[in-house]
Amino acid sequence: MENRTDSPGLRDLTFTDDEIRYLEKACPHLGKPYLDFLRRFRFDPDRHVAATFDPESETGDKGSDGHVHLVVKGLWIETTLYEVPLLALISEIYFRFMDTDWTYSGQESKAYDKGMRLLKAGCIFGEYGTRRRRDFHTQEMVIRGLARAKQDGDHTGLPGSVNGTSNIYLAMQYGLKPMGTVGHEWFMGIAALSGDYRSATGIALAYWLHNFGRDFWLVAPTDTFGTPAFLKAFQQSIPQIEALPAYGDFERTSTDTVESSLFGSGETFAEVYNGVRQDSGDPVLFIERMKTFYAEAKITAKRTLVFTDSLDVDLCLKYKALADDAGFQSTFGVGTSFANDFVRATTGAKSTPLNVVMKPRSFNGRAVVKLGDTVGKHSGASALLQAVKTQLGYTETPWDGDDESTRWGRDSGV
Repeated sequence: MENRTDSPGLRDLTFTDDEIRYLEKACPHLGKPYLDFLRRFRFDPDRHVAATFDPESETGDKGSDGHVHLVVKGLWIETTLYEVPLLALISEIYFRFMDTDWTYSGQESKAYDKGMRLLKAGCIFGEYGTRRRRDFHTQEMVIRGLARAKQDGDHTGLPGSVNGTSNIYLAMQYGLKPMGTVGHEWFMGIAALSGDYRSATGIALAYWLHNFGRDFWLVAPTDTFGTPAFLKAFQQSIPQIEALPAYGDFERTSTDTVESSLFGSGETFAEVYNGVRQDSGDPVLFIERMKTFYAEAKITAKRTLVFTDSLDVDLCLKYKALADDAGFQSTFGVGTSFANDFVRATTGAKSTPLNVVMKPRSFNGRAVVKLGDTVGKHSGASALLQAVKTQLGYTETPWDGDDESTRWGRDSGV
């Protein structure tokens, strides 16, 4: 879903018939009711988005570039679609009008070289850079480079694999697989709507499984409310649940009963889910923790660890080696390092990407928080954060990657 008009704007974005037909084939798990919704959907930023700009930083630093505040309000089914295009627009605007000391030179070959390094090392990886890309043209160059690496890797028999990209439009254009996993937002929404942070993870895991079934690639992030709380739910037996209520045209379909034997069967979430996703905290500790968890759960089938937290090629190679040693399959979602890896044209110094993010603030008027495995990934009001920490027995685990403000380096050039 890309804007291809002369006057870019969210309200101009639509799905073409060809794109819907592609989704029917490439993403059959979405189902006809949702694809019908996407066919009709239109962004309405005048109604949904409130944007303000503070010329000073949040700390009062008058020498800063200021701070952009975006609030998106509306139905969850609509507002969830704003995050990716809004963040991509912010990044593109910044690097078009503020930080302009860079060129596109070498982007495709750089992506190709990175892809070949990963393929030679046996890494399974995908491109997840849309939210923080420098701009659409950059991401398309990167995808071209990765598609070429995939072709050469397949031809020469390299052990790695280019899984695909989270940008479905570019996946369609370049013959790659559209990729994605369940996001933290799903768990946050369940927690807010239920008001029960202790049970929210299990409820969210159950409904996800109920909707997609075990034939879908089932991988969940562990760090919405801290990995220890997640693992308590993950080791539980899959409960009986009622079907989610229909909304609008989303009638329940025959697929609702396909996996009914799972519910009340005695199997645990950990036995049915294919693996877990690491997106905050110390990856080395995470691998050790998951090895211990699966061993204690007596699960011997090989599980997958998906790494997605601010990766570059060197980190992928490091975590793959550790995961291999621990007996896991590993895959990698690489975003910013692919889609926003630039240097200054005048000095050759790194041109630092923006570390932009959007998270839910409330559902039905109920505030919500996220507790990552590191303090830099927390979101929400401090009082509620502390209350949820107490409720879940959450404890901070510091590590040397805590500082999100310098995750991609510190750039004083703008």
